[in-house]
Amino acid sequence: MSQPSGPFFENMPADLLQELQRTGSLRTFAPGETLFYEEDRADQLLAIVEGRVRVWRTSPRGAAMTVHLLGPGDLPGAAAVFGGMAYPATATAITDVRTLGWSIERAENMLQENAWLASSVLKIIAHRNEEMLQRLHEVSTQPVEQRVARTLLRVAPEPANFTPATRQELAELSATTLHTVSRIISRWEADGLVDAGRRRIRIADRSGLAQRADPVCG
Repeated sequence: MSQPSGPFFENMPADLLQELQRTGSLRTFAPGETLFYEEDRADQLLAIVEGRVRVWRTSPRGAAMTVHLLGPGDLPGAAAVFGGMAYPATATAITDVRTLGWSIERAENMLQENAWLASSVLKIIAHRNEEMLQRLHEVSTQPVEQRVARTLLRVAPEPANFTPATRQELAELSATTLHTVSRIISRWEADGLVDAGRRRIRIADRSGLAQRADPVCG
C-alpha cells in the first residue's frame, strides 16, 4: 500500500502506521457502493485511504441530504463507533474508494494503548463537530453566495483545489437550492473563479473565491 495521506495519517509514526496496516482490513468500493447505512449498528472504525465519500441522511420527507464530503484520512462514522450508537447517516463512495477497517474492540484497544492515536481520532471528531457548528452559523447569518463560497473552499482544499461534488450536493451542504447554486457557479465561471463540469468543480482563483466567502476581509 502506498503512503496514506490526510488528517488521520498525517505525521503518524512509521511503526504505528505499519501496525495499523497489518491489523486493518483493506476494502475497496466502486462508485455508488455503500460503506455503511444510516441506523445500522456502528461495528467498525473506518479510515479512508483513497477516494471520496459522500455522507448523507434521509430527511423526514424521504429526500437524501448531503451532510459531509470526505476524503483520504477521514474517519466516517467515528463518533458513532466510539459513542456506541447507530450510524446517523449513510456513507456512499463517489469515486473508487479504499478503506482500512478495525472492529470496535480492536479500535478501542488501539486507542487505549496509544495516546498519539487517541489524540488524532479526538481531533478529527472535534474538527467535524466544529465544522457543523460553523455551517449552522453560516446558514443563520450569511447570504447564500457567501455560504456557497465557504462550502466550496472547504470541500475543495489546497493543493488540489478540486472536488467531485455535484451542484446538488453543493446546494445541500450550503442549505440552498440547485437552481441557486447553478446560477452562482455560472457567474463564477464567467468571472474566472471556477471551472465546473457535471460531477466536478475546480477552483481556478482561490484568492478571488475567498473574497466572495469573506467580502469584509476581501
